Amino acid sequence: MNAVRSAPEPRGNRDGFVLPTVVFAVAIMSIVVVASVTTSQDERRASRAVRESTLAMYTAEAGLRQTYGNWPVAPVKALNPGDSLDLGWQNLPNNERYRAVIHRVDGGGLQEYNVIVQGRRTGPNGGISTIIGVVGGLPLFSRAVFGQSNVWIQNPTLDSFDSGVSDYNALTAGNGADVFSNGTMTLQKTTIKGNVGAAGTITLNNSPVVTGTTTQNAPAETPYDTPPCPGGGYSPVTPELAAVGYTGNGVLSLASGQTLNLTAGKQYFFRSVVMTGTSKLALPAGGPVTFMVQDSIFMAGGSLANTSHKATDLSFMACGTPNDATKGNYWGITGGADAYFSAYAPNNVVYALGNSAFYGAVISSVFYMQGSAQFHYDQALARAPSPFLRVQKATWGQFPGN
Repeated sequence: MNAVRSAPEPRGNRDGFVLPTVVFAVAIMSIVVVASVTTSQDERRASRAVRESTLAMYTAEAGLRQTYGNWPVAPVKALNPGDSLDLGWQNLPNNERYRAVIHRVDGGGLQEYNVIVQGRRTGPNGGISTIIGVVGGLPLFSRAVFGQSNVWIQNPTLDSFDSGVSDYNALTAGNGADVFSNGTMTLQKTTIKGNVGAAGTITLNNSPVVTGTTTQNAPAETPYDTPPCPGGGYSPVTPELAAVGYTGNGVLSLASGQTLNLTAGKQYFFRSVVMTGTSKLALPAGGPVTFMVQDSIFMAGGSLANTSHKATDLSFMACGTPNDATKGNYWGITGGADAYFSAYAPNNVVYALGNSAFYGAVISSVFYMQGSAQFHYDQALARAPSPFLRVQKATWGQFPGN
């Protein structure tokens, strides 16, 4: 019997197989090319965004420096706590602009300002960056007494209190009455409840008592600046000044029995101040009151009547250059039960006259005090507004998201 063979199955038709393969490959390559181009464009945009953002930050930094260098003194001084000063948009080269806004953020004492600066590059792709800097008041009266060249204290007791907390009380007086000299110091039969230090030598006579540390040859402090005198001349004749015979010549002379009732919130500017007999400077409505004095102060008699018992309410401040350098650098200041004040005279010799108490602080070239007078440092003065502002170190920052 013959075997039967099965016929081979016909092979499938492969016609047209290459074309779809090529089309698919082309599609894949197109996607890869488009993805590469898109990625390249994204990287270019990202790179440009980083570059524009960096340039905007540099613009903001330049604006911050410009604001520091051209500080608007008068408008900033007029700011109350919580107020802001918008300096508007300012143009810089290379299509750059910045806007600075100064915010006063303290509670009404020692000043503190946040300076917010927004830098911007103009154009549709321009970057934006916002940074912050801080400017603060320079505390002046951080100790009871400072002498640039010499401090001499004989017999008195120095202690401290804080008028922002309570009136002075001898039973609760503190040990914060620090004394420092950038030159030499002599202490004789005195009691100082605080630390004493000098860049030079300290001479101790007749067993003085210092409750804190005593440091000779200490690093010198940065000398204090004397501010310029107010523009526009000496104080004009106003009703309270006319009442004591002031003529507008800059010389305030109070005869025995005269009382000058000072106006709260006012700054006076005199060439010299002389008080004799029972004359008096009074603050019937409180303070603050500032006396700017170009030459000398001499209270041979008279008294200070700061009945608020806050040394922050009355300040005597030297300004400018004395008219007669050989005679105009001596300040003789008297104390009393209501003698609450500060004296800022870094180029003047300051004498504490009489045997009455002083409440406040003194900055001088030479400070001289003797007799049975007591000196009570008011620590609230360390928080008082200052005429000097400084950029605070290590306060630069960039806002997130910029």
